[in-house]
Amino acid sequence: MSTIDKNTTIKIAKLARLKLNEDEINQYTKDLTQILTYVEQLKEVNTDGVEPLVHGITMEAHFREDEAIMLSEAETKKIVACSEQTLYDQYKVPQVIGGE
Repeated sequence: MSTIDKNTTIKIAKLARLKLNEDEINQYTKDLTQILTYVEQLKEVNTDGVEPLVHGITMEAHFREDEAIMLSEAETKKIVACSEQTLYDQYKVPQVIGGE
């Protein structure tokens, strides 16, 4: 197992853009070492035949079918008018493809 030293903690803090004082560096060094020790313990657990989970509780997604509805031109204009920015009776959104 690799141990965390002060230099590693300082490097991680710099990458995370955190300014830590000496006491915080010492505390986080201990905390990170404990976390890595715990992860090493978890690696020892036999997980053969165990399916990976996204969540600890089995949940099923309940989706509904999308249903297209037709709106009159007046209803459409009324809905689009609620937007802060519109263009030609459509929503105006920032460019996301091909822009800077």
